[in-house]
Amino acid sequence: MEKSSVLRWAVIAGAILLFYFYGLPLITGSKDHAQALQAPDETYVNAPNFVPDALDPPQKPGEPNRPAEGETCTIRGVRFNAELSARGAAITHFALTDKQYAESDAHDLSTTPDHERWRSLRTLFRGPDANDQLKYDRFLWHLERGPDDKSCKFTYEDDDVQIVKTVSAHPTRPFELIVDTTLKNRTSAPKKHQLTIGAYAFHKNADIKGSLGRVSPFQTELSCAVGKDVTRKQKDDFKGGWLTVPGVDRYGSVNSHYFAQTLVPQPGEGAVAEAPTCAILAEPWLTAPGQAPDADEAAAIYQTKLVYPAKELAPEATATYRQIAFFGPKERDVLKHAAGGAPKLGDLLNLGFFAPVANVLVRVLDFIHDHITFGNWGVAIIVMTIGLRTLLFPLTLKSIKTTIAMRRLKPEVDKINEKFSDDAQAKNLAMMELWKKHGVNPFGGCLPQLVQMPVWFAMYTTLQTAVEMYHTRFLWFADLSAPDKFYILPLLLGVFMIVQQRIVPQQGMDPMQQKMMMYMLPAVFTVMMLFLPAALGVYMLTNSVLGIAQQLIVERVAPRSDDGGDKGKGIVVKQKGETRKSSPPDRFGKEKARV
Repeated sequence: MEKSSVLRWAVIAGAILLFYFYGLPLITGSKDHAQALQAPDETYVNAPNFVPDALDPPQKPGEPNRPAEGETCTIRGVRFNAELSARGAAITHFALTDKQYAESDAHDLSTTPDHERWRSLRTLFRGPDANDQLKYDRFLWHLERGPDDKSCKFTYEDDDVQIVKTVSAHPTRPFELIVDTTLKNRTSAPKKHQLTIGAYAFHKNADIKGSLGRVSPFQTELSCAVGKDVTRKQKDDFKGGWLTVPGVDRYGSVNSHYFAQTLVPQPGEGAVAEAPTCAILAEPWLTAPGQAPDADEAAAIYQTKLVYPAKELAPEATATYRQIAFFGPKERDVLKHAAGGAPKLGDLLNLGFFAPVANVLVRVLDFIHDHITFGNWGVAIIVMTIGLRTLLFPLTLKSIKTTIAMRRLKPEVDKINEKFSDDAQAKNLAMMELWKKHGVNPFGGCLPQLVQMPVWFAMYTTLQTAVEMYHTRFLWFADLSAPDKFYILPLLLGVFMIVQQRIVPQQGMDPMQQKMMMYMLPAVFTVMMLFLPAALGVYMLTNSVLGIAQQLIVERVAPRSDDGGDKGKGIVVKQKGETRKSSPPDRFGKEKARV
């Protein structure tokens, strides 16, 4: 590899690292309207017949002697089964029924089934300034099962209030529950209430840790969406307690890498029209006494709530609230139509700064999957990689021309190195003059590579976030979203990269530098691929094979001679504003007559 190539790739690598560590965090986030609030200790007024569980006061998860669960109800929806309990009128289990998910670690999206306080779809009706409509925060609901396992109806009433909460499966859309809650004031005086509904997830620190470029599938993000703005927060962003985003008209969500628990307010059609506030918090949870918060076995409870404004009801008046709960994988086609398509949930997929490019790649990948490879995601990745390489070849051609031109100047570069071996400044000036004389720009291959960076980042993000790859088989891979457990793919990638390095020109470098470039880069990528998803490895391996084929073509068009010069066909080189074509050297190494 010529020194200019080494310098070029060093510049590219430096730009990538600077962008990744400093630029990307500044530009991937949307406008942030969140306000930090100190998390107060939650205290509840329990009804006489409500027996608190072992977390009242909080203790270690898994404590025995929990109260009887009470009645449960099962809802069989499109591609899921949900179980709800009369303790909280909330979800205890949410099972994904597709084989792809049912056999995975994410088969049940309910990660806090034993704790009524953190069951998704749990509702509260008392707030700081609205607590006279109900006497109690927690009580046992009366349960009525709907026909055909499609709904559950929970009711509670006393002298002051009547509450009916109905949870039903959407008849056609997958992974969706419709939640309708109606309150009636049964007193002879105006009364206030404040409705809160939440979604929750529990993950240990070990579960959310990534490794060498791979994001953990269980890394969790909390988000609130208002209009076009999305506030996204992770565990370490909650130093001051609850973060609130007022006027949420789209959603509040708890997202893992591939799955989401999302609450979408539905105003109108008889429901309360006021937009709720979205409140989010990652609450640290210690699983053992004296445990450090950042220990692998320590955990956090990720919470998102829709908190509606306090509402006063006149005697015998009613108020109805409606939400759509989307609990499921973040499949792109499903998200397009989720919650009726308006507001859209498409940006639950955080594709970062290069989202426009990534969205195009996703559409292309989906088209190839559906119409060319007929359902094979691995082959679809290979076909798209070939297409991308072909599409970007005009940019690559500039780099190839620079390489050929630098080969042509190799003998003169050697003379300069020998002449100014002890004077680096004079050597650099002579090199600059040589390049200028022949119209060669050693950085000419940099711009095409930098232009391709958005595609590289977008492809990386696309394959990292594609739940379609989750537990999808291809060749010997049991899961395209996970590393190759047999280590075949990383080793193949390393071998092909070494082959690629061997056929790339190694001129202008001493033997030690040549050896470093030949083995160091392949070794780095091999180690990285031990942890990266197999889908990315398929893309990188295909790209490496195509790079080898491209370089072999270059070697055939403009082969190198044994002495480092060129003995192939004539090469076009600019000199002093003119274009001249050199003939191939004869067998004595002398250039033939110029054309």
